[in-house]
Formats: sequence, C-alpha cells, structure tokens
Amino acid sequence: LCKQVLDDIPDEYSIDLDDKMAVTMAVLEAARMKAPVNNVNVMLGNKLTLTINGKEYTFDRGTPVAVSIGLSSVDANQFDNPHVFNPERENLLSSSINFNHVGYSEVGSGKRQCPGRNIAIKLASDLLIEYRNSTSDVFSD
Repeated sequence: LCKQVLDDIPDEYSIDLDDKMAVTMAVLEAARMKAPVNNVNVMLGNKLTLTINGKEYTFDRGTPVAVSIGLSSVDANQFDNPHVFNPERENLLSSSINFNHVGYSEVGSGKRQCPGRNIAIKLASDLLIEYRNSTSDVFSD
C-alpha cells in the first residue's frame, strides 16, 4: 500500500496535509484503484443463484466463496470513472472493499476485519504526509 501511495496518488493532486480525513481518503482511493489484497474468502449469508455462461447455478447458505477485491473496486456500476483518481467520491467510504471489509471506519466495524488494515492505512497516510512535506519545494515551483 505504501508503494501505491507513492506511485498512484498524482503529485499534482492537492491534499491538505493537516486534514487527517483528506489524507486518509487519498490513501483509500489509491487502495481502491489497486487493491493491496486480491481476494477475500467469505461464507454466503443467503442462498444465491447465478447464471454463468447461460447455465444456472445455486449455492447454499454457508458455501465458501472468493470475492475479487481488485475487480469489484474498479466496477463502473459502483464507481463512476473507476480508473480516475478521485478521493472525493461520495461512496468511497461506504462502498470500498478493502482489507477483507466493506466500507471504512478507522475504529473498525463488523465481526471480522483484517487486523493490519488500520495499521496499513495509518502507515501509508504518515508516509504520504512525510513524502509531500519533504518534496513540497519541488511541487511549489
């Protein structure tokens, strides 16, 4: 995630480094665009029927399935212009799938979340602030 922050947040994108939420949103958007976790395994909460290649399949409640975080994070049905960096998306906090959890809260939520999620977000946020502060003279010219 730290590499993504340096690589994927455009240098010209202005961020108020004193605004913790603005920094966090930039980090979450970088994580949404290139998910640091590829998939998550979950148990279906309800019976699910899908049509795949013209054939109907039914999966019972409790069936283990894998969810592609990378693909769902750039789903144009969920995120307008999903390949454009925009940390001001209205649904960024509520709809992002990150670190085995839907949505983001710095204090956590739900029954289970990746134990390193908040540490990774904080580390990447701190890195972004330090990087921007150390290069501020480069970008102000």
